[in-house]
Amino acid sequence: MMLKFTFKTILVLFLLDTATPAMCATVAFANPAPFFFQDHLGDGYSKIGSRIYYRGKEIVNANAGSFQFLGDGYAKDTWKVYFRGAAVADASPSTFQSLGDGYASDAWKVYFYGRSLSNVTASSFKTLGNGYSKDAWKVYYLGKEIAGANSSSFENLGRGYAKDNWSSYYRGEKNERFAGPTTQPLGGQYSKDNWSVFYKNQKVEGASASTFEYLDDGYAKDAWNLFYRGIKVEGGSPNSFKSIGNGYAVDPWAVYYQGIKVNGASASTFKALGGGYAKDSWTVFYRGQELKGASASTFEYLDNGYAGDAWSKFYRGKKLD
Repeated sequence: MMLKFTFKTILVLFLLDTATPAMCATVAFANPAPFFFQDHLGDGYSKIGSRIYYRGKEIVNANAGSFQFLGDGYAKDTWKVYFRGAAVADASPSTFQSLGDGYASDAWKVYFYGRSLSNVTASSFKTLGNGYSKDAWKVYYLGKEIAGANSSSFENLGRGYAKDNWSSYYRGEKNERFAGPTTQPLGGQYSKDNWSVFYKNQKVEGASASTFEYLDDGYAKDAWNLFYRGIKVEGGSPNSFKSIGNGYAVDPWAVYYQGIKVNGASASTFKALGGGYAKDSWTVFYRGQELKGASASTFEYLDNGYAGDAWSKFYRGKKLD
């Protein structure tokens, strides 16, 4: 099906090349049809006529004819390199490339989130994933050198964990526990090897590695115990325990919020609503505490911290007058 445009619309398209940004905004509001021709390049970059914009703000003097979006916030034209719409000082457009994870390089330098990294060898630099990277001599996490890490043997294990031949690391921080060949990242910042379970690289006391598994939302279990963010949950039943979101969890007898039992809650009718709110057949809760004055039968979560029942509105657990 062909689109038909009036003479006025065609004239507007012709004038876009010479219009100021303010004029473009006015035209776009009054005449949205020409903006079918807007070229969305990615990550907030767009091209309208002969102008380049980042999140609605013109990049002054950017060359639309040679402009390329590279990924991860980076872009370039024949003369300049950009990160999130701002020029990257001294970067070479002809050899510049985005490497992922916020990293980029040209023939001479390595960059992280648009800033050049000192003492990094571009020719041997490579990204490893999850924020880790290395060159022939050093290892980096989120653009910062990991002191003492061995580049030749360093490897990313996933989910924040990494190791070299002598040490293990979590989110770029060295720890005393060596990450051996049986180390398994589990999610939720848990990991285990054949003998022990760890949360943020701290040993979880009393956890059985052979039966340990991560559930969701910070909760985990083994054959005998439940855990929330590495801390044992008292009184829960591992066989029937389940996470239901927003820090809440249930078993057939009790409800929990961030690993703490919610007093007075009915497990059989309990449900998480979002935003920290939850309810059972009789009571409404906010972050594990009873929400006084709320009607469970009509209560619902709205959005962005707001909730309400048939008579009142609430924001982050507080009643609005």
